[in-house]
Amino acid sequence: MIWVSWRRQRPQLLTLLGMLVIGAGAIILLRSNMVGAIDSAQLAPCVTLPLQECPAAGEVVKAFATAWSAPLDMGRAAILGLPALIGVFIGAPLFARELEQGTHVLAFTQSVSRTRWMFSKLVVALAPALIVLIALQYLVSWWLSAAGTLGPRMNGSFTALNFGIEHLSPVAYTVFAFTLGTFLGVVSRRTLVAMTAGLGAFVVVRLTLSGLVDGLVPAQHLEVTPDTTLNVHENGSLVIDEGWLDAAGRPVAGDRVSALIQACKAPQGGTPNSQEGYLACLPQSGLSTRYVDFIPQSQAWQVHLADASIYGGLAVLLLVGTAWFLRRQS
Repeated sequence: MIWVSWRRQRPQLLTLLGMLVIGAGAIILLRSNMVGAIDSAQLAPCVTLPLQECPAAGEVVKAFATAWSAPLDMGRAAILGLPALIGVFIGAPLFARELEQGTHVLAFTQSVSRTRWMFSKLVVALAPALIVLIALQYLVSWWLSAAGTLGPRMNGSFTALNFGIEHLSPVAYTVFAFTLGTFLGVVSRRTLVAMTAGLGAFVVVRLTLSGLVDGLVPAQHLEVTPDTTLNVHENGSLVIDEGWLDAAGRPVAGDRVSALIQACKAPQGGTPNSQEGYLACLPQSGLSTRYVDFIPQSQAWQVHLADASIYGGLAVLLLVGTAWFLRRQS
């Protein structure tokens, strides 16, 4: 069965191999050119430093960001888009083509059970796709690491592009997209329908679940006085909620906060208040403390684990559904 599955899926597997070779070569070449640009601009010390501490001139840093932001974004977008492509072009046609052309009848008349036939095709199709994805994910991560804080990672792990390409998330997205495509292929028995519906369903699910995972990881709560600076936005943390509390510890509505802050900035006749007067005015007006609920960047792996668990669970359900429908095909 493995050999038959390989023969049937040879074009897709050869395409994956070509994608890996071309993608790896492009990433290695681009990374080499980028490192050369960093060295020639004497930006090497800035790679491991916060951007505000970089000793190089701001114009040099800006010129580097302008030249390399687009290529780095394209590398990240490729890893984000690869799960959808695998689901559409490998997962969706896997069984839909067999059912559409009627070649499944021959397989069902052999001594091999339908379940074994299904899993043989799944393994031969999915395992190489995951190998290619993981290899390209590692290479893109290697490329981004060379840019350090001069590149996209200056924004932390929780930005949309960064989160979707790190840790287990790309693998989980790929397995989900693949099983979604196979399920729709078995249900519809039409290759084009499965490909189109699979792509649309994958995008909808990704957008729908994008904010759900944030609530599955316990957030840290921090309260500070008005004269204390909150740096959770600058250090890459994921902010879940923030606002102001009154003297009794109750949240203050956002529109009232804006009005009270504006009143403390210019309390009488529009005359601007001093900084000391402004900070003293806030507690007197009812804005005693600021609060923020956040997930620190050091706990990003927990968010990725929760994210992978959700998509992995959905993939298992889709796999069970695929097996159920296949066993009832005539």
